[in-house]
Amino acid sequence: MTTSAHLDTSPGAVLPGEEARIPLEIRNGGNIVEAYSFEILGPAADWSVVEPATLSLNPGTGGQVELVVRPPRDTTVPPGELLYAVRVLPQEQPHCATVPEGVLHIRPYADFTAELSPRLGQGRTGARFQVALDNRGNYPLYVALSGKDQGDLLKFGLPSGPTVVEPGRAAFVTLPVKPKRWMWRGVDVPHVFQVIAAPSPGPEGAPEVAPEPLDGSLVQHPIVSAGLLKLLIALLVLLGVLAGLWFGLLRPVVRSAAKEAVKAPVEAAESKAAEAKDAADEAKEAASAGAGGDKPGPGGSAAPSPSASATPGTGPAPLPQAALFSHRLTSSAPAGGTAAATYTVPDGKVLRLTDLVLENPQGDAGTIMLSVGGKTLLAPALENFREQDFHWASAILAGPEQKVTVTLTCRTVGRPPSGPAPDRCNSAVLFSGTLE
Repeated sequence: MTTSAHLDTSPGAVLPGEEARIPLEIRNGGNIVEAYSFEILGPAADWSVVEPATLSLNPGTGGQVELVVRPPRDTTVPPGELLYAVRVLPQEQPHCATVPEGVLHIRPYADFTAELSPRLGQGRTGARFQVALDNRGNYPLYVALSGKDQGDLLKFGLPSGPTVVEPGRAAFVTLPVKPKRWMWRGVDVPHVFQVIAAPSPGPEGAPEVAPEPLDGSLVQHPIVSAGLLKLLIALLVLLGVLAGLWFGLLRPVVRSAAKEAVKAPVEAAESKAAEAKDAADEAKEAASAGAGGDKPGPGGSAAPSPSASATPGTGPAPLPQAALFSHRLTSSAPAGGTAAATYTVPDGKVLRLTDLVLENPQGDAGTIMLSVGGKTLLAPALENFREQDFHWASAILAGPEQKVTVTLTCRTVGRPPSGPAPDRCNSAVLFSGTLE
């Protein structure tokens, strides 16, 4: 053989998205000058090259080229051992081609995200949420879900075991969230909770994947709402009206008609009974002198029943015309500080919140918390938005003299694209609805 080639025997390791260089030694054992070209064989051929692409060697001399391996960072490149080969082709003596082989170790990498949808649910006995688990790494993930809330007031319908998410795929888990106790009447109660999506450790050499915390809220409605209570009262009033009509009008008419229907047969029976009595008296001469008083014949008329006068009842007075309401709360705090702004519902009024807009114009980092009557409704992170709005189909109620409070916790002051750099976090909340 006039050509020999040798690859580095130690297995090369490479992380997808990076590159590895593997030396390839070539020796010309012939007696003529030889030029060599190279062809990569196996799955690595699509993302590997030899540098330089050609090599010329004098007789009895050797040289070196490098196999440059650049696996792409996508899910089509699984981790593990990968066999490859390089065909060394002499141009002058192609029959002397040689094919050295090598082993390449593809390292595992993780790219995991999770999302909760919707972020805000509502209902009388709970709501259903969905957790989306997205695996953009190159090995399967086993993700366990857990849930917690302030005060331990909620029950989470968690799966019995971890969810398997294949590389390049997404898995969707339905998550029912229910209050532990039903609320029969009153105003809506918001519950803030958090779902943790925690992947288990991967194969040997895989990086640790941090758990994903997912914030959500459940607004619990009372079982008997104000509208349903009004409907029940209206039904009771209607039943009272129907009962009054029956006892005051229909029942006397029915009884009078029945009496008229049996009047003629009763009178005929009474006449025949009187005739029979007269005949019997004439036949009994001995009793003619001591004839007693006649027995009163049967018959009689029922006294008419009194007619009850029923008047329909009166339901609760309707609410006065609701006035459109809008208010803006602003809050400012230095880095590491906390500030709060409060709006108090006037005495004798009820505030129905239907729309909410959170503003973070500077791009600050921290949290902004909205609470109604001392109960937390929302607590999103500032770095997740510049402006975010919420709209509720069923309004959130704030009673008389209850407080709507916005609390700003500043971690890092943002830098707006124009203007001087601020020294404080500045955020605002615009909420609107009706004031009754």
